[in-house]
Amino acid sequence: MNVARHSRCLSLQLVAGLLVALGCRESAKPSAAAAQHAAGDTSTRSIGAPSEVVIARPSQPYVVEAVATPGTVTGTISTSAPIAAGPPQPTGRDSALCGATIPDLSVTQQGNALGGVVVWLDGARRGKALPLERRLELESTDCKLSPRVQAAVTSSAVNVLGHDPFRQHLRFLAAGEREPRASILLGRDEQVIPTERPFSTPGLVVVKDVDHPWPTAYIAVFDHPYFAVTAPNGTFTIDGVPPGKYVVRGWHERTGKTERAVEVGEGGTTRVDLVVSAK
Repeated sequence: MNVARHSRCLSLQLVAGLLVALGCRESAKPSAAAAQHAAGDTSTRSIGAPSEVVIARPSQPYVVEAVATPGTVTGTISTSAPIAAGPPQPTGRDSALCGATIPDLSVTQQGNALGGVVVWLDGARRGKALPLERRLELESTDCKLSPRVQAAVTSSAVNVLGHDPFRQHLRFLAAGEREPRASILLGRDEQVIPTERPFSTPGLVVVKDVDHPWPTAYIAVFDHPYFAVTAPNGTFTIDGVPPGKYVVRGWHERTGKTERAVEVGEGGTTRVDLVVSAK
């Protein structure tokens, strides 16, 4: 092999290696598959973005300050009647790997208690420090995204773990935003891909797969620490709250938004029990 031909071969190998490496990383642009799936609609609505802004961007920044006599807000979220699971979704060409259908995973209930509800204090603009732990995990395993619902503060990051033996194009979408906050391409091999982009600003972020209709997850992003996600028994606790008046808000994918005004006293516990209904 002459020197010129050898140089060309090395260049092609380097380019191929670079393309493979980039294919396994976070993609800032929608893939060709995403464009085809959208069928001419370039908005995030076409791949399942929320239509309603659930967590609005605050008009004032959050200020960390000492809370001398903090209170606690605790309670439960329950439904007026158990919520029926939705119909299973067929897996089509991936049935050999995933089974013929994927069951509806939107509801976690113990009796009428409802898990997976995002609960937060609206109007919390001062108070305790943000949590030090700001790393989440989102796994694609057994053809499902898990956990279904998480909450975190801005400037967090999520490790997207891919275990399933097929390609996925995950989009992190928020209502009112034209483009996905992040785009992740998962290949056929075990992968761990970190991204901070979904946590740029407060909002409710839904994770959808362009190529498969059933994978879904939600990440609620706040700029303050006064939030929680209800346990399977419907309970939640928000502590370190400065005394004052707030609105307790809750959201679940099957019930939508709910709220109640509360007043938190010095060093006391305020009980909030909300009953919601499926839409």
